[in-house]
Amino acid sequence: MNGTNTSAAAGKHPLFVVSNREPYLHSRRQDGTITCAPTTGGVAVALDALMRERGGTWIAHGAGDADREVVDASDRVRVPPDAPTYTLRRIWLSPEEERRYYGGFSNEGLWPVCHIAHVRPVFRSEDWAEYRAVNARFAEAIDGELTDPAAPVFIQDYHLALVAGELRRRRPNVRTALFWHIPWPHPDRLRICPWRREIMTGLLANDLLAFQLERDRRNFLLGVRDELPAQVDRGIVRMHGRETHVVSAPIGIDFDRIVEVASDPALINETERLRRELRINDPAIDVIGVGVDRLDYTKGIPERLEAVDRLLTNRPELRGRLVFVQVGVPSRSKLESYASIESEIDQKVADINTRHGNGPEDGPIRYRKAALKIRRLVALYRMADFCVVSSLHDGMNLVAKEFIAARDDEDGVLVLSEMTGAAHELGEALIINPYDIDGFSRAIDRAIEMPVEERRARMRALRRVVAGHDVFLWASDILQGLENLTAALRPVRGAAVKHSFTDPLARPSGDARR
Repeated sequence: MNGTNTSAAAGKHPLFVVSNREPYLHSRRQDGTITCAPTTGGVAVALDALMRERGGTWIAHGAGDADREVVDASDRVRVPPDAPTYTLRRIWLSPEEERRYYGGFSNEGLWPVCHIAHVRPVFRSEDWAEYRAVNARFAEAIDGELTDPAAPVFIQDYHLALVAGELRRRRPNVRTALFWHIPWPHPDRLRICPWRREIMTGLLANDLLAFQLERDRRNFLLGVRDELPAQVDRGIVRMHGRETHVVSAPIGIDFDRIVEVASDPALINETERLRRELRINDPAIDVIGVGVDRLDYTKGIPERLEAVDRLLTNRPELRGRLVFVQVGVPSRSKLESYASIESEIDQKVADINTRHGNGPEDGPIRYRKAALKIRRLVALYRMADFCVVSSLHDGMNLVAKEFIAARDDEDGVLVLSEMTGAAHELGEALIINPYDIDGFSRAIDRAIEMPVEERRARMRALRRVVAGHDVFLWASDILQGLENLTAALRPVRGAAVKHSFTDPLARPSGDARR
């Protein structure tokens, strides 16, 4: 659909994507052979789809146990493995570097300060020093790969806030855009971070800085005005003789790829295998719900389980009929806050299954602690009567959009937290407050009992939104904006960006949806 026009729309130069997470990971099997698999996560999948269309180089941390064995002398490997279209350039981190840069500053410091999920941020000077050093190494790698000085560099997320500044010291005229995938906090909360000024200054070294929501963009500009010697004028920040355009542009998914998987006649075999594996092939089971998440304290999984528990308590006749499949992908398990939420979820699943079923592993919750590949994931989405996304705070949440894309049968109900960025676009979902367990439970009940005509009308409307702004259009808008900065930056399109270039302080500070 839109993907075929991405290269033409976004310029003729190869694209450089820079991220912490690599799109493909090489691992060694027990028999000694090496396998290559795509990494999990909606963002990695979305950007891989972009790079398949555009071509170029992706620079990322090599984390697979066989990653070093497949690269050339310059740490490069062509991907995807089945039909290579771009180059993956890997950066190697020592365990100490990874612990302090990634586990420490990025995920014990920046992640909790940017998410309102009641986990105390931890900032250590040693972590900050490693964060700076690793960001400098990413900049050095970009400099070494950037043979075309006009090629756009597209940097991803909070792990790499300082890369553009480090790169610009080497290449003053480089063109960079950074997309900040997670929420940006209000200035009052941002003050928790001792190095907030350095972070914001690093971000302003980009030519274009994009956020998911207008609220995030507004919070960033408020912080700049509070903390930096900068001039802010209608979304343009001027400081130290440079200009940075700050916009909002909600990310999409590779809609056509998911539709292609969903329409494959062979998917029915995958569906039957998955039903047997999850033990939901019992004819008595006629209501299936799904949740797909990293095991992260921001995702609201305990609240989700409590809502299912409340529903089964209030409607005992659903016992034996209703199954909720929770896919939980372990994430950052070495950090105490993540190990704690994983343990809490384990205990809740066992408790609910014991009280509403026949034991800790034989009840209404089917809990799978492993990622699903795309075909099995689409099969799971399609067998569900409803999908729950209950994040306590989320920049966007692509699971919501993936579920919608998979439902070309125009059936299924999305139950969606109002704390997600996706809720600003997907108004035909059943919007819930994950902290209101009674209201949450009633929404699931409504999803189960919703008439087929209403389900189809809602899903048709949701599919129009998701199909109309996919990952290719998102990337094309940002990259076209970067191309045009020397003239006049055109507004970035999207459901939440129509005011991207107006002064946020000239409008009421409240968000109309909250």
